[in-house]
Amino acid sequence: MGFRHQPVVRHARFVYSPYTSDEMLGFGELLADTIRQRIQSGMNIYDQAAAALKPGRDGHKGYPDMKTARGLQPIRDWTWTGHTLRCLKVLVVNENRATLGFLDESLPGRMQTASEIAFYGNQIERMWGVSERDRAITVSAMENYRPLVVAVDGANGMDDQERAAVERASRGFRQIGAQQYFSGLKRVA
Repeated sequence: MGFRHQPVVRHARFVYSPYTSDEMLGFGELLADTIRQRIQSGMNIYDQAAAALKPGRDGHKGYPDMKTARGLQPIRDWTWTGHTLRCLKVLVVNENRATLGFLDESLPGRMQTASEIAFYGNQIERMWGVSERDRAITVSAMENYRPLVVAVDGANGMDDQERAAVERASRGFRQIGAQQYFSGLKRVA
């Protein structure tokens, strides 16, 4: 069999992003799993059921008939052997981003790699990509992952008594959830 893919993790010397490379790898794997589950359930990137497979013509079996004969669902779900969706991985991560894609592997006896199969399948029906549901799941995980520690200043909406109490308790720093922090940035902007 093939080798086990290890994502390329690039670490920076100084990190200004709220997430580390390893945390971004986890978020990327969550997104890859969410996309894989959506495709396997026959949904496109618009969170709608994918178009039906074309039936056979002139007395010949069509692709839905062949999938049913193999015990698979007769829907557009990119599964025949499962190789293409198994090749959906996090390819590269760093502190700022995670890159998802398909490994350029082909099964023995095949002409196309998994990335080529995904490309041509996506031309027929847009299934490879991030849907609104995929985005919501990943952003929710990122916002609720861990608290951030930020410096306390007078511009964050606290009155003087609250600020004094927080400063006494935390000596100028306050621990808040990521969602609070990011929503506070949106209010200020």
